[in-house]
Amino acid sequence: CQHQIFLEPEGRNTPELYVQGFSTGLPERLQLALLRTLPGLEACTLLRPAYAVEYDFLPAHQCHASLETKKFRGLFFSGQLNGTTGYEEAASQGLLAGLNAARRAQELNTVILPRDSSYIGTLMDDLVTKDLREPYRMLTSRSEYRLLLRADNADRRLTPLGRDIGLISGDRWAAFQAKQARIEAEKARLASTRVLETSELAAAVAAASGQALQRAATLKELLRRPHVHHPLLVAHGYGAPADTGISPAEAECAEIDIKYAGFISRQEKQLQQLAGKAAKKIPAGTDYSSISTLSLEAREKLTKFRPADIGQAGRIGGVNPADISALLLHLEVQRRRAAAAAASDGQQQRQQGPESNVVPRAEPLPAAAASS
Repeated sequence: CQHQIFLEPEGRNTPELYVQGFSTGLPERLQLALLRTLPGLEACTLLRPAYAVEYDFLPAHQCHASLETKKFRGLFFSGQLNGTTGYEEAASQGLLAGLNAARRAQELNTVILPRDSSYIGTLMDDLVTKDLREPYRMLTSRSEYRLLLRADNADRRLTPLGRDIGLISGDRWAAFQAKQARIEAEKARLASTRVLETSELAAAVAAASGQALQRAATLKELLRRPHVHHPLLVAHGYGAPADTGISPAEAECAEIDIKYAGFISRQEKQLQQLAGKAAKKIPAGTDYSSISTLSLEAREKLTKFRPADIGQAGRIGGVNPADISALLLHLEVQRRRAAAAAASDGQQQRQQGPESNVVPRAEPLPAAAASS
């Protein structure tokens, strides 16, 4: 059995190293001895001992994805109380719990971030659908939508929502719109500007990518080649005009959109295909124990976590695709029965006519009641 340990420099100009993956809560007198058992660290010095904090927590499956508790309306949990560890994890929960507590006080709907919208959304979804056995840390590997959840498009993903719920000022919204306009304008310029195969830029692109340019191509086509980036275009006089005001970071956003367009489009299509079934709501009072087509483990887990929709149900450990198919079938049968019952009731009412035309008839009292 092997366990990876990483030696991470604390800075460019310091000899300090952080030993990643060597977490320990042992006494200080033992920590140095343990470190010196690692190959290459036989003569290391311990500058600051590691520490561990023990704390109680409340299983977060008792909360909705808004972090409001299922049992008590208006009570929200966040931070280590939910079994997480780390500053960013606590801060993101505090942001969402505080936002939703304020909205609940104003009788507004709470905000739930979908799993594919952000890493915060992934964190919240994991907390309320997984049976956590150890402190939860948000890692990028936990998201299946990493291609869409990038640092360069965080504002594009979340600023419109922030504007809708009143967290984004008019000035910031205007700055966001101006930034997106510059990015789109740069993408249009890159798609319309052509370069001859005999140009200096063509030679530089061939050297960087290892692929010779056989014909004239647009700057957009050049950026799709491996190892070709926006600064190379700028270095050969094909950067955006100065009056556009586009920054290097914004130019990089345009490049990323172009270079990975095919992969991004494929993941977006996958999301659209899953969205129809995943968004299907599950009635709050569903009696999972009565659905005989579900496995015993699925009945137990679904009853415990009470998922709000099919997407959440599918992410619960112990609930397999066959269980999801059985649950979808059950919900469809219940829907059809409810529709048939509603149609039958409506037909009976039409046969009886308006209720106001029915005159109640007095019934004689039973003999025992009359004699009393």
